[in-house]
Amino acid sequence: ALPVRRVDRVAQLANGVDPLDAIARLKAALEKVPNVTTDPPPEVSLLDFTLEGPQIAVRPYTHNDHYWQVWFDTNEAIARVGAEAGWPVPAATHRLQQGAG
Repeated sequence: ALPVRRVDRVAQLANGVDPLDAIARLKAALEKVPNVTTDPPPEVSLLDFTLEGPQIAVRPYTHNDHYWQVWFDTNEAIARVGAEAGWPVPAATHRLQQGAG
């Protein structure tokens, strides 16, 4: 019923990657994705913290006709930004406390 839809993607970062820098880079990358609306603008926000590292919500909006194109282009933008920034692959980390157990 609405003229635009939100594409919901999550960028899983590795521990040690600056999430605020990642947000800025991902926002800039979404500006280059064809058919992403400026009204409403894309949402790129710190979503959560996991054992692997911070998660970034990456949520561009697009007309219904372009939903899947924007979905796939957003995935590619996340991958490209991570590669260009040299982000490591996320991996779960567990640390045992001294004296535990």
